Amino acid sequence: MNADLETIKKRIKKLLALSKSPNENEAMAALQKAQELMEEYRITEAECVYASQTVKATKRESAWRSTLANTVASLYACEALHDASSGEMIFYGESFDAFMAKEMYGYLSKTIDRMVKQNVRKRNTLKYKNQYRFGIVCRLAIRIYELGQQVSWAPEREHKLLAVKKAAENEFGIITRSELKTTHSGKAFYRGVADGGTVSLHRQATARNGYLEG
Repeated sequence: MNADLETIKKRIKKLLALSKSPNENEAMAALQKAQELMEEYRITEAECVYASQTVKATKRESAWRSTLANTVASLYACEALHDASSGEMIFYGESFDAFMAKEMYGYLSKTIDRMVKQNVRKRNTLKYKNQYRFGIVCRLAIRIYELGQQVSWAPEREHKLLAVKKAAENEFGIITRSELKTTHSGKAFYRGVADGGTVSLHRQATARNGYLEG
C-alpha cells in the first residue's frame, strides 16, 4: 500500500510540474488531474513537493551549528530545524533543495571541525574552540549571503522561502528561532572570522547546477 501511495505521489509531483507549462491547456489539464488524485488519495500538495533531509548533529543545540544551518537553509530555500530528542538537524524544502542544503551543511561542519584540530591547541577550552567555530560561521554567513544575492534565481528563492515556511509549520508546528548566547568578541572569535575567509565554497553546487565561487 505504501509503495502504491509513493507511486501516486510521484505521479502528482510530475503533474504539478507540468501544470507550470507555458501551454495553458496542458497546464490546466495537468493541474486538474493532480487535484483529482490528491483529493482521491487524501494527499496534500506539500507531501508531493517537500521532503526532509537529516544530518546528525548534537542533542544540545549550539549557536555555531544553528547559525550555519540557518544560513545554508536560506540559500537553498529550505527551513532548518533542530530535533533535540535525536540530535539531528533537519532540512525541509523541495527535494533537491533539501538534499543540497544537507550536503552543504555536512561539508562545512566537517571543514570547521577540521580547522579546529589544525589551528587551535588541544589545551584550549571548549568555550574557546566554540568561539573560534562561531567566528568562522559568521564570516561564512556573510560570504554565502553575498554570493546568494548574485545568482539569477535570488528573487525566486524569496518566494520559495515563504512557501516552505508555511509548509514546514503545517508539518512541524510553529517555528520559532531561539536566541543562543555566544561571545561575539575575543581572540578566538576574531581568529575564526579571519580563517572563515579561507574556506573554499567552490565545490558546493547551487540548486541551479552552478557554483558559488568560480
